[in-house]
Amino acid sequence: DLRRYADLILRCGANIEDGQKVLITGDVEHAYLIAALAERAYANGASLAETFYFDDRVLAAQASGAPSDDLAVAVPGWYEAMYQTVIDERWARIRTLGDPLDDPFADAPPARATALQTAVALPAYRTIKARINWSLCACPTPAWAQRIYGEPDVERLWRDLWFAVRLDEADPIAAWTARRDELVSRAARLDESGFVGVRFHGGGTDLFIPLHSDTSWQPAWLTTSWGRSFLCNLPSEEVYVSPDFRAVSGTAVVTRPVTVGGALVTDLVLRFAEGRIVEVTASANVDAVRASIAEDRGASRLGEVALVDASSRVGRLGVVFKETLLDENAACHIAWGAAIHDSFPDGLPDDAAALEARGVNESDVHQDVMI
Repeated sequence: DLRRYADLILRCGANIEDGQKVLITGDVEHAYLIAALAERAYANGASLAETFYFDDRVLAAQASGAPSDDLAVAVPGWYEAMYQTVIDERWARIRTLGDPLDDPFADAPPARATALQTAVALPAYRTIKARINWSLCACPTPAWAQRIYGEPDVERLWRDLWFAVRLDEADPIAAWTARRDELVSRAARLDESGFVGVRFHGGGTDLFIPLHSDTSWQPAWLTTSWGRSFLCNLPSEEVYVSPDFRAVSGTAVVTRPVTVGGALVTDLVLRFAEGRIVEVTASANVDAVRASIAEDRGASRLGEVALVDASSRVGRLGVVFKETLLDENAACHIAWGAAIHDSFPDGLPDDAAALEARGVNESDVHQDVMI
């Protein structure tokens, strides 16, 4: 079963090429899946499978204990070089997700914790902009199951994930191809409709998000710079687009707990005016959100709006996974921070001022929240 899951990630998610090198990263608790991915990478034609492990406890120690603010958010040159090699040599990239801790950065200053995680994430984001093939996937662990269900029932978590990623199907790759075709068709109908905005209303949310006239809705199937298709989130049930941030207005009630800057934020409410988040409330870890939206000029503005309907397998499970990869595919969501440039099929200018003037947001942050 583990090999079958690894094959799905490699062949349907990252869709590695014969002879391609693969970088597989994830939390130390995910070592068993990462090892299986490395083994199956070779079986699926990879020429090299390299791994890199993260540990939020180590990062939290840096954010808390480093002797200066600069050192608290520093990443070494060799770490940057690792991802530059991935870009230069057109490696594939896979990242396993599923945090075993609710709040690993609880004792770290929020501004330091957020800045450090942004610095760690930025080299990986550069591989996305370079348009290599990459994919995010989930890795069940007893600790993550404890966070979700209140008991370390990892078998239950595997059953839920099995359903979410369509491994219950005789041919899961064919099932994902069919789902892709459904979402591509849905995106095309949205484009043909020529909507000038999206309004979310209900449950305390009343939010208007204007749209650009030259963007295209899309599912999470992307194409590399050399023309290879891949599924960047496994699972994925959304169609999304980058909005015009300049006139976003209203209130968004976040319907699921969300991890921001390593902190689990609950009962989050955002108020927008003239395109910016101007008020934030939450019952837990509101400072993590405030630190995130203060990270740079664009962090308090929207970069994405996504639609997910009731046919979503993740949504049908009725489980709050406390992991954005899964939770964002259970419900419609927005993201503050960076716009998704792939939403603009005719391309964008490589000039920050020009992007801002036309309402395309730029930021080092991209934080999804379910509304």
